[in-house]
Amino acid sequence: MKKYFGIVLSLTLILFASYSADAFVQSPDGEGFNCFAIIAGKNATKDGSVIFGHNEDDSGEQMLNIYVVPSGVEKAGEGFLKAPASKVKAGALKAKYIWFEFPGMSVADAAINEHGVCIASDGCNSREDRKDYTDGGVLYEVRMNVAKFAKSAKDAVKIIGECVEQYGYTGSGRTYSVADPNEGWIVSVVRGRHWVAMRVPDDKVMAIPNYYTITHVDLSDTANFMGSKDIEDYAIERGWFDPASRREFNFRLAYSDPALITREGNTIRHKLVIDYLTDGTYPYDPYGVEPMFTPARKLDVQDFINMLSLHDAVTEGQTKHPARVCSEATILSTIFQLRSWMNLESGCIAWVAPGHPCSNFFIPLRLGIGKEGPKWARFESWKEAEEKHFTDAKDKRKNYPDGAYWKFVDKWNELAEDYTNKIDEVKKENRKIQHRIFRVIEHQDRQLQR
Repeated sequence: MKKYFGIVLSLTLILFASYSADAFVQSPDGEGFNCFAIIAGKNATKDGSVIFGHNEDDSGEQMLNIYVVPSGVEKAGEGFLKAPASKVKAGALKAKYIWFEFPGMSVADAAINEHGVCIASDGCNSREDRKDYTDGGVLYEVRMNVAKFAKSAKDAVKIIGECVEQYGYTGSGRTYSVADPNEGWIVSVVRGRHWVAMRVPDDKVMAIPNYYTITHVDLSDTANFMGSKDIEDYAIERGWFDPASRREFNFRLAYSDPALITREGNTIRHKLVIDYLTDGTYPYDPYGVEPMFTPARKLDVQDFINMLSLHDAVTEGQTKHPARVCSEATILSTIFQLRSWMNLESGCIAWVAPGHPCSNFFIPLRLGIGKEGPKWARFESWKEAEEKHFTDAKDKRKNYPDGAYWKFVDKWNELAEDYTNKIDEVKKENRKIQHRIFRVIEHQDRQLQR
């Protein structure tokens, strides 16, 4: 089995190093439209896998690093632990995980661990203006605790909720998407100690831009919802929900920053993906949009590539636009294909397109890869990367000029100079390469299942 993991990793490094049109995006113009996520339940996909796609959007100089972190015992207080009490006493068994790291960033990293649990997130500002923290609260620690300790998507939800309740969340608001080979969940957290989570139904798809998408909440339905016990009472106390209106409590409308509900960067991107999923039959209303959709057809990885690359709202010739799904700010696009009927090491694949998915093909990294490619890590040791994640995060290109990342930053900048005339040829070549990669993976799958 290991030889097939090696083939995929070798193919990855060769293609990353040689394809002239491949590129990373540099910084956007501070538009603040950060990230987009799509999760499909296992009955909504062609092969019965749970599929989770995510575009990471951020400004500033960014540098992608990829580490394979081994399993082991980690003691409280080490690294970025600040874990919930239920996970750490004298020490805790940490899972092996693939870590997609952006040095210095608190909310950009993604990961998938040995149990097939993956996590990424989208900024969703809340209207909460009160600060309620213990020991400085949590932010970056939330995703790292999931990567290290979650044994299922539902376990990940509990870890996130416990982190928020024990320490308090320091960001305005965020939606974490978590998935495993059996199910997906979205977890919306609010500054302080409030949160709510909703399971993605097996036959549905959820799309998450930069506002909360959870509406109806039923905490008595523990198979499909989790959250703070006072999620509705607190909204009433703050005047965000009036029970006398006789309307059903709506988490999205109660807790969201009201300005985000109709913000073009959210509504257009959200509608683009919903139109793709429903063949344009859904009557989109920013105040009444549902959190989930039944797709017009069953989906596969190519559909996720198509959605994460959407540019339909862009004026001809533009290389950036705040309403794009694939935007000038996109620094990494990942698609986690999670298959329960295969060995997790081979059945769980992270499809990775650094930078714009519109101008990149997606490379598969199986969960069972043994070691990261040397050019995709600043340090030999993942431990050093963890220790210096925040302290060594400036002047990255100057300090690490040999990183493979910069080659693609330069290639994107070159493409962007004449995007209109060059992009069609780039996409044509990408389609050919993507098709070849799909064929390689299909062949390997057959071999691995023998």
